[in-house]
Amino acid sequence: MRKGVKRFLVILSIVLVLILLLAVGGSYYIGGQVFEGATQLVTCESTTEVPDGFWTTMNMDPDEFRSNYVFENISEISTFDGHVIPGEYIHAGESHDKLVIMIHGLGGNRYTNYPVAKYFVERGFDVITFDQRSSNENTAERTTYGYWEKYDVIDLIDYAERIHPGITIGIWGTSFGGATAVQAVAFLDDQSRIDFMILDCPLGNVEYMISAEMEKMDTGIPTEYMLWLGDILNRQRLGFSYEDANTIDIAREVEVPTLVINSRADEVTPYFMGEEIFNNINCDNKSMWTVDDSEHACIWEDHTEEYIQTINWFLIN
Repeated sequence: MRKGVKRFLVILSIVLVLILLLAVGGSYYIGGQVFEGATQLVTCESTTEVPDGFWTTMNMDPDEFRSNYVFENISEISTFDGHVIPGEYIHAGESHDKLVIMIHGLGGNRYTNYPVAKYFVERGFDVITFDQRSSNENTAERTTYGYWEKYDVIDLIDYAERIHPGITIGIWGTSFGGATAVQAVAFLDDQSRIDFMILDCPLGNVEYMISAEMEKMDTGIPTEYMLWLGDILNRQRLGFSYEDANTIDIAREVEVPTLVINSRADEVTPYFMGEEIFNNINCDNKSMWTVDDSEHACIWEDHTEEYIQTINWFLIN
């Protein structure tokens, strides 16, 4: 009887160990899938062109824009991990006294910034528009919701100040690019280097965005569990958590005059994200303009004149 009990306990222990190993292995696999999906939502290959119909929708001829101004290619080397930061320096004229660094959203590239870049150049601002990580010609692996992307922006700030000492610098970022903008400014040791920041439909909460993507997959696995596993793998492989990249919280470190632009109809980066970023920015000179009807990152397209008037007002106040 005792031998039978002992044999049963041994078998039970083996079964439990196997179940545990399967559970751990399965969880690790799921976490890895979440990690890969969350940090590789776009690739260089998928972002080499602008979306179909983009120029028609924006009522813009990119070739005409290029012919009217001097475009200089940029190939700065990242001080963070050594990749090339590809972009363009658009010269508004010969004075070079003010400049805007433009940061595109997820799925975009430096060309998708052209419509708003044209506005700035026509008003005498030089423009740097560049490809974010894993987009178009930027071959840096992983998209990190602004956490690593901020280093590219800081390198471009250094570049602009190096070639034009004393230049006044502003930053414009849309969607994912808005998160990059906030994190770059917050990380600067001297925020007085930045004159202003404009955030168009900024991403505020990483976990919200990843959860939304996972819910689209309809796997049957609880989203909270997958998010937890993905965060563990992100910490293990990249060294930071989703919370570390939460732009809403990071905005508390920003002391730069900021304009937040958002829409109540935005389902990708909902209204609350822009509102909470705005509330947390630690500067009295800040403003928020909200529309009711535009889909994500479509406010320039839907409300061009009002968009221009709002920026004009912001820049002189």
